[in-house]
Amino acid sequence: MNKKNAVILLLFFVFSAGVYADPDGFNRYFINAAGKAKNSVVNIVIYDRGSHGDRDGLKKKAYASGTVISESGIVVTNYHVIIKGNYFQATNNEGTVFEPEKFDNGSYFLSDPKTDIALIRLCNPEKGNLEPISFADSAALLPGEWVIAIGNPYGLRQTITSGIVSYTGRDNIGFTDIEDFIQSDAPINPGNSGGPMVNLKGEMVGINTAISTVSGGYQGISFAIPSNIVRQVSRELLDYGRVRRGWLGFIAREKKSGRGKDSYIIVESVIKGSPAEAAGLKRGDVLREIDSFRITTLGGLIKSVGKKEVGSSLRMKISRDGMLHDFKLVLREQQEYKKLRKELDVLFNRYGLEISENSDRKDVIVSYVSPRTLAYDIHKGDIVISLNDEKVFCIDDVIRVFTRSGREIRTMKVYRDSGIYSIEFYTMRD
Repeated sequence: MNKKNAVILLLFFVFSAGVYADPDGFNRYFINAAGKAKNSVVNIVIYDRGSHGDRDGLKKKAYASGTVISESGIVVTNYHVIIKGNYFQATNNEGTVFEPEKFDNGSYFLSDPKTDIALIRLCNPEKGNLEPISFADSAALLPGEWVIAIGNPYGLRQTITSGIVSYTGRDNIGFTDIEDFIQSDAPINPGNSGGPMVNLKGEMVGINTAISTVSGGYQGISFAIPSNIVRQVSRELLDYGRVRRGWLGFIAREKKSGRGKDSYIIVESVIKGSPAEAAGLKRGDVLREIDSFRITTLGGLIKSVGKKEVGSSLRMKISRDGMLHDFKLVLREQQEYKKLRKELDVLFNRYGLEISENSDRKDVIVSYVSPRTLAYDIHKGDIVISLNDEKVFCIDDVIRVFTRSGREIRTMKVYRDSGIYSIEFYTMRD
């Protein structure tokens, strides 16, 4: 070993001993961050409450975590756990138990299944030491940064783990409909869902949501919903009771470019009355860019649109007949008849399907398929021919059959790629 390398090695050991062994050094960042955030975390027990509604009728269904985001007792958590029951109790860092308070819609929670976010409201938040968490800008988060996860794994309250950010903007995983995850190696397990991921300043950069595993427990990869999405969705839920989303109104398919691995997005159908139809998009158009960013995957397309608010505009570069064309679309909510809106929401929440009508031909088309769908084999772009063995020709027909069948789907016959397929569905979820 030469003299220069020896000096470098000596400085490394001196630095390591001075920083890592001293609680007032590097460790202090973790201690302070956890201390700042812990009063913003509640541990949630999810119950199935019987018809009598008394405490003896509460059956424990799951554990979850929650993050306090307002002084009025609003807590953000995950939809996939909160939907397992119909009553909740939350316990703060000091052991104070809080009962839930209903929202104006008569439910104990507001939710956005597409991002897996839900809100609950706690009664008498002033009786306990609840502190709204500070939000960080998740767009500024970089791979390699240290993060801390706080939650309630397996019912073990106020458990703290740490790791580094492995990747940002992760999509195409299949956990949620709109995916823009922070990937980290901070250990989380069942019960951590809804708890905060914080930086070394104790600010929330995301809420812990899912793990990639074959064992059912942590295996080195965990995912969190970015704080910017949490903030936007929470605001929409509190202001409107739902999340207003910009709608493009076309169905696209991801295809490969020849023998290479590059992919591209091609327009398969344009929805009747949509911004895409108004802008002049056509079947066969190839999407190249949105707001000067190259789009090559469906996940990238969904993510780029999902971040924009209703009323905002975007610029699309389209390839058509060997030439590039620029289009401008204004995002607006998809509007249906008011009498149908509730039934369409039920259809999506139970079966993970959205339906629309084609612009260039009169038929009903499957415009969106959630990863949570209960269908064995249904594709985005399928043309719906019949539902529960009854022929359908428009959305009104679908809703009529759906409601008359007790909001259950047993079979759906669809037309796809010059073939007719009969699709069977799982038993309806509770």
